[in-house]
Amino acid sequence: MSPIQNNDTEETALIEELKRRNINDITPKMREDDTLWHRFLKARDFNLKDAEDMLKKHIQFRKEYRIDHILDEWEPGEVLAKYCTMKNIGYDKEGRPLIYIDMAADSKGLTSSVKRADFIRFGCWTVENSIEMMKKKSKELGQNVYQVVFIGNFDGMTFAQATSKKALELMLLAVTVFQDNYPERIKAVHVINGSIYFSLVWSVVKQFLAPAFQNKFIVYGTDKWRDALLKVIDPSELPAFIGGDRTDPDGNPRCNTFVIHARTVPESFYMKKSERKLHLSPGVKKLIVTRFAKVELTFDIEIPNSYLEWEFETKSKDIGFGVYFKAQSENKSKTIELVPKQRIDTCFEPETGVYRCEKPGTYIILFDNSYSWLYPKEIYYKTKINLPGEDGSEAIEPLA
Repeated sequence: MSPIQNNDTEETALIEELKRRNINDITPKMREDDTLWHRFLKARDFNLKDAEDMLKKHIQFRKEYRIDHILDEWEPGEVLAKYCTMKNIGYDKEGRPLIYIDMAADSKGLTSSVKRADFIRFGCWTVENSIEMMKKKSKELGQNVYQVVFIGNFDGMTFAQATSKKALELMLLAVTVFQDNYPERIKAVHVINGSIYFSLVWSVVKQFLAPAFQNKFIVYGTDKWRDALLKVIDPSELPAFIGGDRTDPDGNPRCNTFVIHARTVPESFYMKKSERKLHLSPGVKKLIVTRFAKVELTFDIEIPNSYLEWEFETKSKDIGFGVYFKAQSENKSKTIELVPKQRIDTCFEPETGVYRCEKPGTYIILFDNSYSWLYPKEIYYKTKINLPGEDGSEAIEPLA
């Protein structure tokens, strides 16, 4: 039984069945999480099929972004470390980690300086650090701590930020990655200084949130939130500038030593747009994906542990991209998502990637423009398959 309190016999049976079906597919790090099965089932209202589909996508997500190793292998770059305002700052009274976010962050500067994949890694890196904090606190308290508490401060947000497409896209990326991959990890999201600008943001963001996730949000205006926070957070843990007693060692109530406040990202950090030279490379192929359309490139892999590599760029705008697998031995086999589909903009540099094909079968690269009402997308791409080996020099020509 899950360490989460559960006396329902039917729910317990579903937990055991989900575990039986997937125990051999989860990663070693996931096996350490005693709440895993319960959380994914609860996120899907204990519908076994939906919970299993969600879990399988999460397993592939962890492989793609190497989440099991992210705390050892990856560190935020300078821009994320200095200007991304999401930060672990302590614990609430129940031992849950606190994550503070200054919502007035410079979204234009951040998105102009950091690739989408690194935003995803940063969010996961932050949550995985929180999970390590949970483990530590669970041992100290002798009880299971498995959730976090967010504080989102809208003080200082402007109308331009509240209506900025870049800001909204960044928020949506954060909440969807969290919702899809860390279900039931949030105890509450305390929104403070929730002015009219929060209402503008919320009207868009809430459309992408499951009702159970929406219910985690507790919204306060520009007053009455200090007493509410102090009911769940000890003043010694809460920064002085939002109502607690905690300060910097020199007494500064802004707590600059452990809080990242919103500030402008210098343009010197901005990524430069590429000159789009891939189309001049030898062996490159051209592909037009019309509006409302998708195109698949298929590769029949016969040798296990071969590597599928890709490189592509669009002439303009973005394109949906994903990688899928279908077993050859089954006539009606289900297509499995390997690299989760996401919209990629190659204006800064071509998108490159590699996937180790553990099983023989048909691997599919998908270019998806079905969301575009107006624009066809012109794509230049190169693909190859490397056989397993120390140098990976042997290559098979793709069928695409």
